[in-house]
Amino acid sequence: MSDSVQQSQPIASFSPWHLRNAWLKIDQNPNAIEFAQSNRGIFALHAAFIAVMALSQQFSNSALALISLAIIGVAILPKYRTLIIVFASVFYLLLRPFRVDGWSNLLSANVAELPLNLSPYIWQFSAVGAFLCFAFIFLKCINWQKTTWISKRPVLNLILIWASCAIIALLAPQQGYLSTFLWTFTGVFVSSLWFLAYAAVDEKSKDQTPIIARSGFMRPFWGGSATPIGKSFGYLNKFDAKNQEELAVTRLKAIKLIVWALLLTALMHTMEMVARGYLNLPVLQEIILAHADGNPFATGTNWSSLIYNYFLDLVVIAIWGHFIVAVIRMIGYRIPRNTRNPLASRTLAEFWNRYFFYFKELLVDFFFYPTFVRYFKKTPKLRIAFATFCAACLGNFLYHFARDTFHFAQLPFWDALAIFQSAAVYSVLLALGLILSQLNPYKPKPQDGFIRYEVITRLNVIAFFCFLKIFDDMSGEGTVVERIAFMVDLFGV
Repeated sequence: MSDSVQQSQPIASFSPWHLRNAWLKIDQNPNAIEFAQSNRGIFALHAAFIAVMALSQQFSNSALALISLAIIGVAILPKYRTLIIVFASVFYLLLRPFRVDGWSNLLSANVAELPLNLSPYIWQFSAVGAFLCFAFIFLKCINWQKTTWISKRPVLNLILIWASCAIIALLAPQQGYLSTFLWTFTGVFVSSLWFLAYAAVDEKSKDQTPIIARSGFMRPFWGGSATPIGKSFGYLNKFDAKNQEELAVTRLKAIKLIVWALLLTALMHTMEMVARGYLNLPVLQEIILAHADGNPFATGTNWSSLIYNYFLDLVVIAIWGHFIVAVIRMIGYRIPRNTRNPLASRTLAEFWNRYFFYFKELLVDFFFYPTFVRYFKKTPKLRIAFATFCAACLGNFLYHFARDTFHFAQLPFWDALAIFQSAAVYSVLLALGLILSQLNPYKPKPQDGFIRYEVITRLNVIAFFCFLKIFDDMSGEGTVVERIAFMVDLFGV
């Protein structure tokens, strides 16, 4: 009897459940941590990390090469980590200064109209060089005079400078050398606006990163959107590994996260294959436009596309954020995830914190807190509501409006402005939902029972953001009225 028990133990130890738990706790395993500190372990972790990046096919060959060289450089020369990060980031900024394709397309169109056929890279490099000089001077001014208007309101000043650049570019004679440079500079400026804003805030703090390094950190080599994942050197330094053991744990967490991102990538491809290949399910935008044209799809198809779009969006944003955070962890900064189990959210505010953490942080840091500490101090509820509105509505809309300013160089003013109508409605609805969620006196409790606490609260969150995605569009196709009509028609009204 005892022999049979002893023989069964090794088999049980290799069960899928046991292997899963061992993998999830690998960053707590003393043997794994010790191995990760050895030369063989460091080599194995970096080789595995790069292999997963390549296997995911989420990176272009040039981006994969740059990230690989940077993380290997940091591993070999850890004392020069900041220099490597800045050098790789400046190099990436020179090659890919824009966060959206619209700016690149505008530059190509402007260059094609010039008499002298210069490469777009010449204009690109010139604008990046001018912007980096501006960033250094701006940060230096904050450092020199900490009591001036620039130092006291750096973010507001940057927004005003961006707006001035856009207005000057719009008023200047179009399709000329000056116009081409002004629009290119504006595109570079707005693409790095929030990185420079975080650098400016850091310059007022006690962070010891040199200004030259701070001003060069305008597009991290790990890529991403105009939202600074990892924020700035000041933020990264708060999560820096203090010793070799912490560094080993951080790298193991990076491996876990990038493997999870790879699995989510496989899930995304499976979802798309089933939805597009087998079910022939149209994308949400196609369904909305078909409804506006008087050729609506079946009600079941509309609902299926809406729900599918919601869950696919969660998977895509998680994959994108996990890969970036994994790279940052690989170089020694154990920053929080960008997306962390959003389906567990029981309130709208909780979902917003779990869904896109660093965008939420941007809105909170630059719009919520500055408003919260200044206005309506004697009326707590109004104080919360107004600060939330400034962040989720005004800040949210400003972020997307600034990012896509290139429309004003390509279209008549009112046509370009009309493109942002859906974004405006989206921002208002999001802000109202978050305000009501925060001010709601009744908070879900376990005592409410399983159905009300675990199910209904989460379904409410899913329903709100499902319908909100109907207005989440920056293409300019489909008016707000048409989107409202589509939403109403979902219920057969």
